[in-house]
Amino acid sequence: MKHFFTIILLTLIANGIAAQESHYTRSMRTQQENEQYGTVGADPHFNGGGVYWSRVRSPEYGLLLSDFRKDTLQRRNEFIRLCQTAYDAFDDGDYYRTAIFGDSALAKKYYTPDLYYFMAISLEKLQCYKDADFAFKKAIKTGYPKAPNAYVNFKQHLEELKAQDKIRKKEARRNHEKFVPLSEGKEVPEPMEVKRAPNLQIISSTLKLYTPDDDNTIRPGTSCVLHFNLLNSGNAPSGKCTVRLMAKNNADALNIGTIPPVTVKPKETLLIDIPIEAEPTITEGETELILTIEEANGYSPAARNIKVKTKK
Repeated sequence: MKHFFTIILLTLIANGIAAQESHYTRSMRTQQENEQYGTVGADPHFNGGGVYWSRVRSPEYGLLLSDFRKDTLQRRNEFIRLCQTAYDAFDDGDYYRTAIFGDSALAKKYYTPDLYYFMAISLEKLQCYKDADFAFKKAIKTGYPKAPNAYVNFKQHLEELKAQDKIRKKEARRNHEKFVPLSEGKEVPEPMEVKRAPNLQIISSTLKLYTPDDDNTIRPGTSCVLHFNLLNSGNAPSGKCTVRLMAKNNADALNIGTIPPVTVKPKETLLIDIPIEAEPTITEGETELILTIEEANGYSPAARNIKVKTKK
């Protein structure tokens, strides 16, 4: 995924700059913000401040709370994992998961401008306008290029809702009904209990076809490998996962290997390679490889597609 390189770059920068031990640098924070954040690093402006979901998702959160400076590398890696999960959720149009995983990523005391922007859009879609407003402002402050225009559109939308509220308020009084303003929005709902379940994801940024010429092109008689990472970000191990790879075109000319069923522990990432052999009969054009994983208990991740070129 294109956004993943942004995460890596900012993480490497953070590795060499002591001031970025928090997801806002000291120079960007006001004294009031520093007092609000304390040593936790969770963002108090978001529902739950990131603490609830980070505590659920990260088994080492207690250690981070006690002395985060002793666990900087692990916290940084956890930020990357949570941020990537939020990015994938946003790409899938899952705004709720974008918000909760993005909030958890911010609780690790790092940030990316992309993350603030994706959270702002997601929170607006969820009608959580106060949190969206804060995220938009942070996206603008940290330099996300689309944020200013998007924020103008967001404020215009709020003004439209306020205009509707004036009409609805009069109607509610006339009908002796309770008035609930639309412009005030909602809070992000928190789960009543933490369900133990796996949460499998094919990490989009790791999905790549390795070919002899490293040009994403399958040629006759060549051996290739489709590589990807399978992450379980849930709090329970997965059942048996059956990995399948199919080709839309040139299916008869591609011998796709199989791998034994796998299981993934909580917080574990498996590196998976699927061998592909091309027959001499392969035709020139383009084919789409479709990757699916079927989890035995129904916790299957979303399928992923990758388009590759074929040559005679």
